Amino acid sequence: MTMTDSPPATDTAPAVSSPAVAGLYDALTTTDHRRIGRLWLRTGLVGLLGAVVIGVLLGIESTDAASTDVFGGDNAYFQMWALYRIGLALLVAAPLFIGLAMVVVPMQVGSTNIAFPRAALGAAWGFMIGAGIMVVSVLAAGGWGATDRATGDERDAVALTLVGMGLVIISILLASMCIATTVISLRVKGMTLMHAPLFAWSMLVTAAVWLLTLPVLLANLVIAYVDLHNGPGTFGGGLNGSVDIYHQIAWLVEQPQVYAFAIPALGVLGSVVPVAAGVRAARHAVSLGLIGLFGLLAIGAWSQPFFQNDGAIPHDEQFLFIAFGLAAVLPVLGAMGGAGDTMAKGKDAIVGLPAAHLMGALGGGLLLLAGVAAGAVRVIEPLELGGSADAVEGIGTLAVSGVGNLVLFGAITAAVGGFWFWASKIGGHELSPMMGRLAIADLLLGGVLLGGAQVVSGFFDTVNDPRFVPTAEAADALAWISTAGAVLVALGALGVVAAIAGAVRRGPAGGDDPWGGQTLEWSTVDGVFTEPPALVTSEAPLLDRTELEPEVDSTEGEES
Repeated sequence: MTMTDSPPATDTAPAVSSPAVAGLYDALTTTDHRRIGRLWLRTGLVGLLGAVVIGVLLGIESTDAASTDVFGGDNAYFQMWALYRIGLALLVAAPLFIGLAMVVVPMQVGSTNIAFPRAALGAAWGFMIGAGIMVVSVLAAGGWGATDRATGDERDAVALTLVGMGLVIISILLASMCIATTVISLRVKGMTLMHAPLFAWSMLVTAAVWLLTLPVLLANLVIAYVDLHNGPGTFGGGLNGSVDIYHQIAWLVEQPQVYAFAIPALGVLGSVVPVAAGVRAARHAVSLGLIGLFGLLAIGAWSQPFFQNDGAIPHDEQFLFIAFGLAAVLPVLGAMGGAGDTMAKGKDAIVGLPAAHLMGALGGGLLLLAGVAAGAVRVIEPLELGGSADAVEGIGTLAVSGVGNLVLFGAITAAVGGFWFWASKIGGHELSPMMGRLAIADLLLGGVLLGGAQVVSGFFDTVNDPRFVPTAEAADALAWISTAGAVLVALGALGVVAAIAGAVRRGPAGGDDPWGGQTLEWSTVDGVFTEPPALVTSEAPLLDRTELEPEVDSTEGEES
């Protein structure tokens, strides 16, 4: 049974003299999963550059909000702040992991292509168009409501933001169906789900969570759009000078839903560490269960305080919210423990400076662990890390933003580690190890400073004991620390893009398996299996083959 529309080999470009025309034709018609994946990855990198620039500007304004007005008023600040938070999840983390999955997952499960490649290509272009509409409409005074009354063109721009965001969500859902179908239906003979590589499994879990939750977000957008144009303005907050539209969708980037964008980070961790250590992964089945549990705890569409009845217990004081917040630490801690166990088994293989991909995988996991730990602290009732509003009354809180930044930059750091790990499969290039280490170090330190300072600020703002109320100087210092983190993150993002651009300029480096990989993608040549994969009997089929070779050679020697 096959789920592919046509094999990659059938892709042909028109006979034209212009490489640009041929490249555009290929981008519009290709059914090669690697080329489709590269479209997603490029879009995610562009989104990353835009997000970190906005983050730096937001940080500059937060250091002296009384006298610094970077964006021109509270309403403009709110729009860019909302774009930054939503963009990190939808326009950066999601396309980066989808792009990696489009390239790597089919090869990991032994398939020649992604399921429904034309749908995958349509999703990529739909995502780019939707992201463009969403960003441009925000810049045109749109966004998710308004702190002042939105009328005329501003009202149309708000509606256009909702349309663009809706197209982005539909595209992510379509890509999720392609990835999930590939893992479920196109696995090579012998590969059960218990033998699935951890990155492929993590993307299956992620796709399932997105397919369960993002349609709810789409429904939120439809309600707001219809009310904005035809209703009394109950949900379309831009009409009456409020940010009710944002409040309806804020659950996307808050606990527990924000964890859904970091599930693949555990898959990257589980794929990179055993190869770097040169040993078989410890407790593969347990790792599968931990990723599945983290996915279950990342389902957050039920947590929507906007629609809560008056007089009800606040959503962040309800048992389910607290239980999800505390339990989310366990699978991430378990995954990091499993990685540590694997590294201990192969300690002789890891000497000197860690490789960039190992730094990215471990660093992303640690940032994610810090994020879920901060989220667990936040749900403890005596602390209630709600914090004060970031700048505009009622928009959001510093602690909530801090948790989101830690989680999302942990996910992005892990995705960058995946870039360095699978670079030869993505485009046949070798990325600079030193530039990778520097960029990932910037992302790690920047993420800690940015998210950590916000969490600490949120803690100070909610403690009533005067011994813990910070002085103005301490509050300013935390704001400057957060801004310094945003600058470091921006430098890391620039380093990633510079390293990729340098590798593309140098051209393909050759070498299909520079690390001694254990899963099927490392047996491909230029992304193609030279022969059908053999029967798979474990999660590390190439390691199985390597371990059997000495026995075969020894037997042949005895026979001769």
